[in-house]
Amino acid sequence: IIAMIFQPLRDAVQNLVDRVFFRARYDYQRILNKYSHALAQPMADLRRFSRIAPYLLTKAMNLKGASFMVLDRESHNFVVRAGERDALELVGSTIQEKSLLISELRNIKKELSLEEVMSLARTSEKDKAKYEAIADEMRSLKTVLAIPSISESEYFKQPTLLSVLNLDKKLSDESFSGEDIKFLDTLANQATISIEYAFIFEELRKNQERVVRSEKLAAVGSTTAGVAHELKNPLTYLSAVAQVLPKKWDDPKFRETVSQMLPSEVQRMQLIVEGLLDYSRTRELMLKPVDVQTIIEKALALLTYEVKKKKVYIKTDYGHKQKALGDPNRLMQVFMNLLANAVQAMGEKGGDLKIITTDTDHEVRVNISDTGSGIAPDKLKKIFDPFFTTKESGTGLGLPISKKIVDEHNGSLYVDSKVGEGTTFTVCLPTTP
Repeated sequence: IIAMIFQPLRDAVQNLVDRVFFRARYDYQRILNKYSHALAQPMADLRRFSRIAPYLLTKAMNLKGASFMVLDRESHNFVVRAGERDALELVGSTIQEKSLLISELRNIKKELSLEEVMSLARTSEKDKAKYEAIADEMRSLKTVLAIPSISESEYFKQPTLLSVLNLDKKLSDESFSGEDIKFLDTLANQATISIEYAFIFEELRKNQERVVRSEKLAAVGSTTAGVAHELKNPLTYLSAVAQVLPKKWDDPKFRETVSQMLPSEVQRMQLIVEGLLDYSRTRELMLKPVDVQTIIEKALALLTYEVKKKKVYIKTDYGHKQKALGDPNRLMQVFMNLLANAVQAMGEKGGDLKIITTDTDHEVRVNISDTGSGIAPDKLKKIFDPFFTTKESGTGLGLPISKKIVDEHNGSLYVDSKVGEGTTFTVCLPTTP
């Protein structure tokens, strides 16, 4: 019985002694342990982690400042992503991956203090210039203690320095104790997993953005001939009007004809150009009230040539009254993909393309139906899988990207198809509050 209760009793007494006689030390350790747990949590957002790390440590250790710099594999630089107090002005500054400070951290694989570097500069004649240069780099970063995070993951193929936490002096002018440094090294090792996770996730996000951009540019390329053809007719008309304008301006009948035709031709070109810009532009999701009819009309304007060429008859029934909450550029990509797929599904024989919009309590619904050959049930289950395509020249990314965009809008994308009868895609978008 004594053996069983001794350890819990000992721990309770120790905690009581710490609280009563070593209150500051007790609170300090408690805070550090709390922040250690927070920083060791896996995070998908590297920007968020970059801000949290210097903020928590500056507050917990009462520092003059702290900053967090992360490897940018494309530029081969370390970029200061966040800073606190005196180090706030360093945000955005860079240091080369081949710098002496980074090379030293990569070699020693542990913390590096400014005091230690200055001591080595005084005692080492051979490497004096090297350590003086490292000291200058540390001063420029306002750091007296640099804590590296090094990944041994196979993903990077070799030990890789991912980030460096730069800490300035304590406001109390106390030195970092051995216990502080031990804690920070442990924290860096724990945080490496979180940083690595966020780092990989960010790489995937960038690659995804490149894929989306490539998919959009490929689609723009395939519609270029049609856009050029559609713009050619109104431009030819405008050119002809400009040539005869000086001679026939006094003719009332000519002026009446021009005043009737010119606005519609200009509006037609404007619709095509705006649609092309909306479709090709890539940026972060920017939600605002939008009328789905406007977006659909722009998409149809870009596809006019294909629609005429494939002998497709378009029937629209805009029954919605509400506006959807969406990003016009992203939704333009969705409707371009769905409408282009519908036109292509009907082949050379053509068919009917129906676009029907309706309202529900909290959604605007858009049904896009074609009279093509339909999709077999075994393939219907895979159409939203990346790289799955039934076209000879398709990338298999149009529908997965479209679904992802609709999901980002907190909407939904459904498909219903019958072989030999056609396919219907339904886009549901939340309405504005």
